[in-house]
Amino acid sequence: MVDVRKMAGFAVGLFGTFLAWQTGIAIAQYFHAGGAEHLMSLLFDPENSLRLISAMAAFLAGLAALTERKGGAWLAGFATALLTIQTMALMAGHGSVHNWQSEAVFLIIMTCLFLTVVSTSRKSAEAQAEAEAEAASLEATPA
Repeated sequence: MVDVRKMAGFAVGLFGTFLAWQTGIAIAQYFHAGGAEHLMSLLFDPENSLRLISAMAAFLAGLAALTERKGGAWLAGFATALLTIQTMALMAGHGSVHNWQSEAVFLIIMTCLFLTVVSTSRKSAEAQAEAEAEAASLEATPA
């Protein structure tokens, strides 16, 4: 039986990996275009740093939810909150819609995944796993 919490955790981890990859590509492009003297300003720029921290938190949240560890939902919430702050900051910058359009879509996806991880109970998944293990042991014993 497929556990919804594990699948949502896997999706959160993949999404965090995608965000980190996309942020790394953007930093590499700016680095190659501007040279090494702008590297620290790129890393400490709120747009890049918030997104990178959010991506790392989402990846760790996905691992925690996938391995059924405590704290996966908290980390997913932290990643969603950071992505919300970054998206709202981009919207408040009065820039073009192209600057924050993708961030708004990513925020919607992350919020849906976060709510899925939070709404599914880890205890019900553990009880289901115990019931399946007990049923398997009863089938394995010879009659």
